[in-house]
Amino acid sequence: MNYERVTSCLKAIAHPVRFRILEILLEGSICVGDLSEKLGSKQPNVSQHLAVLRDRGLIEPVRSENKVCYHVRDFRIAQLIRLAAEIFGRERRE
Repeated sequence: MNYERVTSCLKAIAHPVRFRILEILLEGSICVGDLSEKLGSKQPNVSQHLAVLRDRGLIEPVRSENKVCYHVRDFRIAQLIRLAAEIFGRERRE
């Protein structure tokens, strides 16, 4: 197992904005401008987060005309995101 790669990917996913981007991408492919709108964030900021996810191999760009859209590269990422949200998204009870 390549522990460096695994931890690098988990660190990328661990950022709140990038986690939200992946959640949105689970609904289907989306272009950068539309993603920026959904997140309520400026496009350059969103593009930086997308670059981190792309560099880790978690998402892939698809060019159409003059737009760049992204989708999740591996369906198992969806399982990981859903499981993490289910396990860690609940309030802890003491």
